[in-house]
Amino acid sequence: MKVVVIGAGVVGLCSALALRREGAEVIVLDRTLDAHGASAGNAGWVVPMLSAPLSGPGVLGDVVRATLRGEGSVAARPAAGLLSWTAGFLRSSGRRRHQAGLRAVLDLAAGSVERFGELRASGVEFEMHRRGLLLAARTEHGMDEVLALVDGARRAGYDGCTQVHTGAGARRLEPALSDSVHGAVHAPVEAHVRPESVLAGLRAALVAEGAELRGGVDVRGAERDGAGRWRVATSTGPVPADRVVIAAGVPSATLLRDLGVRVPLLAGKGYSVTACGTGTVPVHAVKLLEANLACSPFDGGLRLSGMFELGGRGEGVRSRALRRIQAGAARYLRDWRPAETGLRIGGLRPSTPDSLPVIGAVPGRDGVFAATGHGTLGLTLAPATAAALAPLVLHGVLAPELAPFALGRFGQRATAAAVSAGPISRTSDVAPTPRAR
Repeated sequence: MKVVVIGAGVVGLCSALALRREGAEVIVLDRTLDAHGASAGNAGWVVPMLSAPLSGPGVLGDVVRATLRGEGSVAARPAAGLLSWTAGFLRSSGRRRHQAGLRAVLDLAAGSVERFGELRASGVEFEMHRRGLLLAARTEHGMDEVLALVDGARRAGYDGCTQVHTGAGARRLEPALSDSVHGAVHAPVEAHVRPESVLAGLRAALVAEGAELRGGVDVRGAERDGAGRWRVATSTGPVPADRVVIAAGVPSATLLRDLGVRVPLLAGKGYSVTACGTGTVPVHAVKLLEANLACSPFDGGLRLSGMFELGGRGEGVRSRALRRIQAGAARYLRDWRPAETGLRIGGLRPSTPDSLPVIGAVPGRDGVFAATGHGTLGLTLAPATAAALAPLVLHGVLAPELAPFALGRFGQRATAAAVSAGPISRTSDVAPTPRAR
């Protein structure tokens, strides 16, 4: 069976590898193969504990309070479909829907850290750290938020160990934290990876195992051919396929709209800077709670990432956003400061109003599947998405954990609400948002 995967971000590549290892002939199409904004520039966290949908009770109040403190990390830019997307977000913010969404994502995310370990054991080479995640707060209210977040995850089924530390205890565990830190929770079973190395490792494994990766390709659509197969239209000519997987990030909405299916995706733009510096380098990945920023130590550099610009466009990097990220992180870190400009990345995360990914068969289009809309959890959920999607694509077997993510929950009427954020083949994925991950 020949499967064309549209999109070479982390979800697309993981899906392609799972399909190839199940015996499919796989072709991956993308405009670029080595520069994937949010898939490359995110915090790199593999964090099932932070699976809570962004659309939850009290989120808007938290955003307003953070903005008034000068620590706001959320912005909205004019975009087609913004009002309807926001209305859907508010409808999804009720406690019942939020808890159901959290349980659904946790079910899919279960075992994500182990899946990354299995990828490495299978020959996919990438940088991985298993020191856990630290959630640090500078205020008593912030610490209450951390504890509520952990409690919510536990009630939804999270069973990982967590340890609460006072300010002094937090600094003993993580000497890079400043005296302003009120307390922290350590989740030792979580992990973080270097996203660029994951992408490179997946590409290398796919080539070594016989898949075909085609860069420099703009995907323009898909249609049935006369023999009942699919033909993917591209800038370099048609590509025939028995099955098609759309994993192109935000532009997936345009492809799906052209197939008659409405999926309300908006870009949530995030930024990161990775640099060497002076002072005490953190040992752990750290969520800086009130500032809603992520801090990830990698071999040879520290990555700071954050911001969520709803309706953001392009992958350009705004210096003002990076300065805000660095200033916010400095409030939590004892003495680490960047000593160089560093690697600067802006990326577009495909975000749905209910904060749940879109995974499954495309209604009315037998043989076409979608895997997009993962928002800030693209990296965490990529291997699990691939493992559940492959049997559906190849054998028509629907894994129970995929049911909450079906495309049909948005209806099937195509509208102009889908926002095109670049070439259809450009993929976007995970970095922090109103709840930094």
